[in-house]
Amino acid sequence: MEYYINNFLFTYFPHIAFAVFWFGLFTRFILANKTIQANSTQLMTNKGVKWGSNLFHYGIIVVFFGHFTLFLPEEVYHLVMSTETKRMIAIIFGSFFGIITFIGLVILVTRRATDPRLRVNSRFADYFILILLLIETILGLISVFTTASSPLENYTSLGVWTQKVITFQPEAGAMIAGHSIMYKIHFVIGLLVFMIFPYTKLMHMIVYPITYFFRSGYQLVRKRS
Repeated sequence: MEYYINNFLFTYFPHIAFAVFWFGLFTRFILANKTIQANSTQLMTNKGVKWGSNLFHYGIIVVFFGHFTLFLPEEVYHLVMSTETKRMIAIIFGSFFGIITFIGLVILVTRRATDPRLRVNSRFADYFILILLLIETILGLISVFTTASSPLENYTSLGVWTQKVITFQPEAGAMIAGHSIMYKIHFVIGLLVFMIFPYTKLMHMIVYPITYFFRSGYQLVRKRS
């Protein structure tokens, strides 16, 4: 039974999560694109929003893109560094930006739960995604310590697993069958976040107005009639 559960979660579930993600992405863009927004709460209360929001966003962006290094084959990153060097960089950056993300999320969750006005205007989905990300961040920080103390082969096998998943290899799940339960829960929750991403307010990062930062300053003036 343990084999079948492991095989489902780490061989087939990633593809289910990807399919739901892409389906949700396209359908929301086509059918409900006007609902894609972050629903800022700063107008209700300014307390904690600057530190909480900035720390969370800066931290989560680096952590998110940092995970993409797992998709690099050994022969590619060995052109510039060893596996041990790559692991040390992952540990340092993962720890630093993971802690930043954790602090930001704690501030945001506390702010939403303790401010009366904000609490009344919060929905279940607001709490759910914040708490889910907080749990995922805590598991990620625990996994960093596991990565630092485990054999180098365990870290290498994580990259092999991700590469086997994206190339549809049927034995992908076997690569992490013997890994720590914390790793496995971290991966499953990460896939769950990825799967529900298009259906939450996290979608605003896909349509963030990047051109806003590059536009020239101007002022709209109406002529007197």
